[in-house]
Amino acid sequence: MLDIILIQHVDTGLNLLEYRQEHTIMKTEHSDIFSGFMSAIQSITAELNIGYVVLIATEGIKGHNCIIIPKYPINVIILVDQEDPIEIWKQQGKDIAEKFLKSFGDSFDPNLVHKFRPFSAVIKEMCATHEYCD
Repeated sequence: MLDIILIQHVDTGLNLLEYRQEHTIMKTEHSDIFSGFMSAIQSITAELNIGYVVLIATEGIKGHNCIIIPKYPINVIILVDQEDPIEIWKQQGKDIAEKFLKSFGDSFDPNLVHKFRPFSAVIKEMCATHEYCD
């Protein structure tokens, strides 16, 4: 089940949009820290020229997969339960990235975060196409 989708501006690391399910335990302050962590990991891998991190997984009773879809100038970061099918979420992330960039272009001002809020309705509609969202 989906916990959260973050759309992050690659160059600044800013969260442009946060789409969360009601049941998620991740608070807004956690998502800011998480986004900073993801930005740092991407910077390190870029500096080392070893590619992009596209999946981080945790195991256990509350295990999760963090799926990262890089589509410059954004990353779509999706946090889901470990049992969810990764391929469905990868495709969903790619579709979200394409629709976001189609809506806002690729040369937007990342500081005007309020402009991106209406895109939550698009994500909600896309999320309703399968059983892994509330």
